[in-house]
Amino acid sequence: MIKRNHLLWFLWTLLSVVGITVIMGFVFFGGPRHLLLIGKTTAAHGQIELACESCHTTGLVDNLTKSPKKLAAAMTKACGTCHLEELSAANDSHPTKKFRGAKKAKTRAQLNAFYCQTCHAEHVPEITRPMAVSLPQDLCVACHSKIGEERESHVGLEFTTCASAGCHNYHDNSALYEAFLVKHGHGEDFLPHAIQEFAAESRSPSIIRTALAKEDPVFALKTYLNEKQIKTDDESNEPLNAETKAKLSSQAQEMLDLVLYAKDVIAPAKYLDEDAVHAWETSAHAASGLNCASCHAPELKDSMDLVALEENWTEKPSLQVCSDCHQDQATTFTQGKHGMRFHPELAAPRVVEADGPMSVAATFFKDAPLGPITVGESARKDLMKPDAHDMQIGSCNTCHKPHEVNLEVASVEACTTCHNDDHTQNYFNSTHFELWQLELAGEGAPGSGVTCADCHMPKVEAKEGFFTSHNQNDFLRPNEKMIRPVCMSCHGLGFSIDALADPKLVESNFNGRPSKHIESIDWALKREE
Repeated sequence: MIKRNHLLWFLWTLLSVVGITVIMGFVFFGGPRHLLLIGKTTAAHGQIELACESCHTTGLVDNLTKSPKKLAAAMTKACGTCHLEELSAANDSHPTKKFRGAKKAKTRAQLNAFYCQTCHAEHVPEITRPMAVSLPQDLCVACHSKIGEERESHVGLEFTTCASAGCHNYHDNSALYEAFLVKHGHGEDFLPHAIQEFAAESRSPSIIRTALAKEDPVFALKTYLNEKQIKTDDESNEPLNAETKAKLSSQAQEMLDLVLYAKDVIAPAKYLDEDAVHAWETSAHAASGLNCASCHAPELKDSMDLVALEENWTEKPSLQVCSDCHQDQATTFTQGKHGMRFHPELAAPRVVEADGPMSVAATFFKDAPLGPITVGESARKDLMKPDAHDMQIGSCNTCHKPHEVNLEVASVEACTTCHNDDHTQNYFNSTHFELWQLELAGEGAPGSGVTCADCHMPKVEAKEGFFTSHNQNDFLRPNEKMIRPVCMSCHGLGFSIDALADPKLVESNFNGRPSKHIESIDWALKREE
């Protein structure tokens, strides 16, 4: 019996040592750290949950020695790495400066809004609500307990209804603040001749291709550039001077000189696919003077050495290659769920340099690189098409056909390749789809149709013109963020608020009219009387 007990104690001790060693290896060296998670991660962070150091920037020593306030401040700073730019753009309604000072001490005791994790605690799925909010719905009472006394319209309203669709958001109220509601409170439901301005420009025929079809391409392109410059200088109301006209004429010639044709293609013979060459010849890439190597072998983009090109050829160029020209698109892509694993500030896999016995541990315990996510790994894979589960979505090539000139595939077809929820499927029965079909058939003006990308990846203003935001989450939650850049291109503010506040209408892809009315505009207008 004694020998048996000794054996059991020996086995228990051995297994304990092995278990502790494995856990310590995962913690300090590398390995499948999902086994160490203290709770399920939110859908927003699920695909990067193993890049722990992206959020937990403090080390073991700091965690043991620093105060809770300093640790909370460090984690809030980490949140800003990904979200600060978004908050700045939204003109954050509750910046931390609102909670500073002795007068706000009582408020901070109830709601310490200095730290993101006060409202957005991770790994606590049992209390986490939409938009990763982990506080009760009545959190607004901490500061606004007397709002019913101050505003007649709010008498009797529960604090659990503050964030109801169309009313208030904690951070982004850019389409809901009172002055904006009053300014646009009398808008029509459907604007006459509704056109998405930036979409219209991007889907209009290429100015270079249009000029090349004319008898005098240089004159045609120069005329366009002159008209564009006059619009830019519209405030001055002065005609273009001779010097400006000469510069624009020279610019027109330079643009046309860049255009490449099928005869100009430079690529190894094995990659000279006739269809690809034809598609490239009519693309924006060829019109801009970009030959095949510019994307497929960028290090040798000016080389004529076909052997060297073949040795360095990349059949599917990476995100980094695309970002050389499409920087804004690539940046926003890494901020959304499709590309967040490539965010430049995401913690890289740990590489532990060790000598002696520790080097053995470093060999066995390694972090695997995250790599592109597959559809089957997404938090909402139940709403995706089963046959798309093995598809990787961390690449531009997943949605785009770069050799082709039209963006129809990326605008609708690429989305429906994976997404299988009711909202997506009902798009094909919606007025939006009908308008898109009319535009494709030439019966509707450019920008009059509405695609998936128009709403979820809208074209936004930039320093020079506009670009398509590739962060498909940026205008998704709260959905009122979609009102200004998207909905109000075609609809009045009141209709937009009501439509987005109707879950069944959203699910039907807006096939009908709102079944409810949000009174926020009515209240704002009444206060103005």
